[in-house]
Amino acid sequence: MKNHHNQTMIIKQKKATLFVVFFLFLCFLGFSQQSKLDSIISKLRVYEERDSVRARLLVNAAWNSIYENEQDAFVYVNEAVDIAKEIQWDWGLVVSLRQKGVNYYVQRDYLSAVDTWQEALKIAENKNVKDKLLIASIYNNLGNVHADFKQYAKALENYKQCLHISEQVGNKENNINALSNIGYVYVDLNKIEKGIVYFNKALLLAKDESNKRLIASIIKNLGDAYKLKEDYNKALSFYEESAKIAEDIKDKYVASSALNSISELHIKLGKYDEAQVYSEKALQLAKEINTVEWQADSWKLLSDVFEKKGKTKDALKAYKNYIQLKDSIQSEDKKVALTRKEMAFKLERQEAKAKAELEKEKLYANLILTAAIFVVLGSIIAYVLYKRKRDAIEYRKIAEFKTKVAETELKALRSQMNPHFIFNAMSSIGDYMIKNDLETANEYLIKFSKLIRSILENSEKKWISLEEDLELTKLYIEIESLRLKDKIFYTFLIDKSIDVENTMVPPLILQPFIENSIWHGIAKKEGKGTIKICAKKNEKHVVFSVDDDGVGRKKGLKQLPNHTAMGVNITKNRLAIINNQDGFNNSVKMIDKVQGVRIEVKIPLELRF
Repeated sequence: MKNHHNQTMIIKQKKATLFVVFFLFLCFLGFSQQSKLDSIISKLRVYEERDSVRARLLVNAAWNSIYENEQDAFVYVNEAVDIAKEIQWDWGLVVSLRQKGVNYYVQRDYLSAVDTWQEALKIAENKNVKDKLLIASIYNNLGNVHADFKQYAKALENYKQCLHISEQVGNKENNINALSNIGYVYVDLNKIEKGIVYFNKALLLAKDESNKRLIASIIKNLGDAYKLKEDYNKALSFYEESAKIAEDIKDKYVASSALNSISELHIKLGKYDEAQVYSEKALQLAKEINTVEWQADSWKLLSDVFEKKGKTKDALKAYKNYIQLKDSIQSEDKKVALTRKEMAFKLERQEAKAKAELEKEKLYANLILTAAIFVVLGSIIAYVLYKRKRDAIEYRKIAEFKTKVAETELKALRSQMNPHFIFNAMSSIGDYMIKNDLETANEYLIKFSKLIRSILENSEKKWISLEEDLELTKLYIEIESLRLKDKIFYTFLIDKSIDVENTMVPPLILQPFIENSIWHGIAKKEGKGTIKICAKKNEKHVVFSVDDDGVGRKKGLKQLPNHTAMGVNITKNRLAIINNQDGFNNSVKMIDKVQGVRIEVKIPLELRF
């Protein structure tokens, strides 16, 4: 049968990420990507034989339903995997697993996608699957994930493997994609000249194939490279050529991105009227194809143009549109950042496990050799093995504890970046803007930006100064106070014997309890409420208290929302980890009062000097 290799640029476009890290290849035998889903489903209803024909239909159905119904897509592909295993169809199993990896990728479950594609490669290698382009497509997919997460060494390794296989079989279109992907990785690594070399190689092949879509994309990449070199005139000529080709072939994705880039260079060159024309045209195309990131870029450029022209009202309106779109993009960026940490953690764990297995194999080989030659040393060897086993148990306990620390730190970052808090804060800012209360909106936005930036800056720190933490806590309360129309009074009472600059505490350790006091105590109370935050110290501990006069736990905290309960549990876990590391008896006490609740948190006294 004939192979049909479809480059699924749609995946990148629907995610609205960098279109220049080109394609996930999908290779299907004996069917067309353009088949309608309802037609495929009809065939599946008629054809119930569990053989290769049904498996092909199921994989095709999974691909065609991947954006419309993700749950159905997994049902189809899982059945395809089961059938391929039942009939021992190795090629079909690899194809099915590759599609399953694509399903995970579209769902942004990148770790599962990588695991599934690696499993497909392992089966292809062990079962000697001879479809080299199928294997090349999987290497390309893995390269895309690693490039997305800036793991450039692994991305280059996979892209070059894809290029090597494509050159072996003489598939020029795959060569073009692999060369372009390698070029963009080098540009990201700031090896711009090397990236340009690969782009030019890809461009020559694309022109030889007369593939205008690829030509437009590669020329756009060359423009990006020369822009980084600050050769704006040459970059502008590439962008204009890319935009013209894209418009001729009606490729709105490339055209919109190129037009935004042209506008950006015109602003740098002081040509504001031309910049406005290109930004507005790019915005219209971005709206037609529903790419949020490029719409945001167009609004940001228009805001800059209007500001340069002195049109402050238009600039503010454009900037407001930019902020609204950018919020959803930044939310996705945070998910990617968290996934990147999880992915790096998993890779390190896999490498450590592989190293441990290698050491174990070496140990067994040495033991066999030693036993054959030196039987009389058996008792000594037994003692050494016993000691090593005991050490291995200790190392495993340490590793498990470090894993718990890493997982808790990731959860702590998630809890501080509470999506409900972010959404409500941005909604309040938007409300002030709609009411034309720009002064309050600006004050709210400044405080909110400062808090988010500080949280991200401190996300990798285990300890910060008490002075910094009190400032963050104060900023958080002020933001929540703005939302509650100044319903909250708060005071900080810090023992004079505490050196706030020198005393170190875990970041935002009190925030979940303050959140409880505000939203499950004071917010449900008639009239205004007060929160009193105190800090005292003894010889070895700092004791914090959060005291409110809200409605109390029976009324306010009877059923905590999931994210609030999670924040409290994560804080307790953080304290348990500190207790394990430092040998202190940390505690959290909740004391019900006649009116309100008092929380006491005890942590070890940690000094900077």
